[in-house]
Amino acid sequence: MKDQKFIFKGEAPLRLDAYLAGVLDGYPRSLCKILVQNGGALVNGKTVKPAWPLQEGDEISVHFTKSRPNADKFRAMILLEDKHIAVISKPSGLLAHPLKPSWADTPDIVFSGEETLAALILAAYPASAGNGLARAGLVHRLDRETSGVMVIAKTPAAQESLVSQFQNRTVNKTYLCIAQGAVKDERGIINVPIGRVTGGKIKASAIGRDAVTQYRVVGRKNGFSLLELHPKTGRTNQLRVHLAWLGYPVAGDEVYGKKAAPRLMLHAKRLEFDHPHTGERVTVEAAIPEDFKKFWAAK
Repeated sequence: MKDQKFIFKGEAPLRLDAYLAGVLDGYPRSLCKILVQNGGALVNGKTVKPAWPLQEGDEISVHFTKSRPNADKFRAMILLEDKHIAVISKPSGLLAHPLKPSWADTPDIVFSGEETLAALILAAYPASAGNGLARAGLVHRLDRETSGVMVIAKTPAAQESLVSQFQNRTVNKTYLCIAQGAVKDERGIINVPIGRVTGGKIKASAIGRDAVTQYRVVGRKNGFSLLELHPKTGRTNQLRVHLAWLGYPVAGDEVYGKKAAPRLMLHAKRLEFDHPHTGERVTVEAAIPEDFKKFWAAK
């Protein structure tokens, strides 16, 4: 976006970040706050805080800096790539995309604030933002702390095919998980609806949507279980909610369980899908991260 200047003529006082959210197209208040904190918005030529109370006649100058991440960081994640798709191993701690939905309509927003997978993709494939490819080619997501395999579309046709496969549940997903507690049965199926309840929290609920997860115990150690999980549906937080409902929350899950681990011990190990161009079945695995292996070995 081009640099802009505004003269405040509204009802005073009004917070600077709130004002900017109303005049900057595609910039939610959270990003406006970051913009101000980074010195991208001045009031009467001076650096101020996001909560600065604007008065009538104040001049606000906005300067948009674009800090593109190193594209090599994304390329180092690639497990398989051709001109249609890229399959990567996402590290734990990397957010898939900005939390506010406006980034999908204004891709440059990804270069403001926290570095995300979407920003890394657009840095590696800068032309993708203008070739009709939506959401930087993302067709599914993993939680910030979940590591593992993800497929990314590089063309609109590939994106349409992959989105359809996820919607039609023809994509097979395999996860590894370290759960709190010694899971009793060797294998089982969790068939419990999931939905948002009062307060917005996602949890097992009779009024939720259908959700099915298959599990198998790989090992047990000192009050922890190593599980292989196969989600048959793709509900938000499905594996975390289902394991908490079963009584064995994912280690490190502070929302549905207890900390009990340095991070969420959930890893997307394997992904199977039909190649969007050739139709051939593709199977890709992501190596188990060292922190995951060390945590289990130390039990």
